[in-house]
Amino acid sequence: MTDATDPEATRGSADSAPATQTGHAPDDDRRANMLSLEIVFLAFVGIVILIAFFEALTYQLVSSRTPLVIMVPLVALIAVQARRIWVRREDSDLRGRIGMALAGRATELNKVLAFCGWMIGLLVSIVAVGHYVGMFGFCVALMRGVARESWMLTLLVSAATVLAIFLIFEVGFNVELYRGLFFRYLMGYRDF
Repeated sequence: MTDATDPEATRGSADSAPATQTGHAPDDDRRANMLSLEIVFLAFVGIVILIAFFEALTYQLVSSRTPLVIMVPLVALIAVQARRIWVRREDSDLRGRIGMALAGRATELNKVLAFCGWMIGLLVSIVAVGHYVGMFGFCVALMRGVARESWMLTLLVSAATVLAIFLIFEVGFNVELYRGLFFRYLMGYRDF
C-alpha cells in the first residue's frame, strides 16, 4: 500500500506520464511550447530590428552609424538563434501552439504574447507622446494595471524612471530624446 503524499509513490516514469490536451507527454509539450515561444519572440525581435534598420537607412550617414553598429550584433544573434531553431523545427507545432494560445490554453505563450503587446504599446506611446510622457504612462499602466501597486509607489517609481532617463540622455550624453508626434504638432510641424 502506498501513500499518496509519498514522492516515490507518485513519481512515474516518462513512459507512464499522463498525456496532456495535445495527446503528448508533458515533456514533449513543454519542449514544443518552449520552441514555439522562441520562434514567436525571435520573429518579434527580428521584425523590430528590420523596421529599425530600414528607418536608420533614412538618416544621414553620421546619424545612422550608431543604430547600424548596434544592430550588427543583434542580427548576428538572431541568425545564430534562427539556425538553432531551424535544426529543431520538427519538434514544434507552431500553428497548433498559437491556436492553443488564442484559445487561452497555453499560458507560457500567452505571457510572451502579452509581453510583446506591452512592448508594442510602449513603442506606440513613445511615437505618439515622446519618450518622457510615453515612459511615464507605460510605467503607470504596468505598475497599476498589472502589478496592482499603490498610487504612491507607482508615481514615485515612474517619476524616478523618467528622471533617470532624462539625466542619462539629456544631461549625461547631451542627446535629445524624441518628443513625440503630439509635441511636434504643437510646435508647428506637420508630419502627416
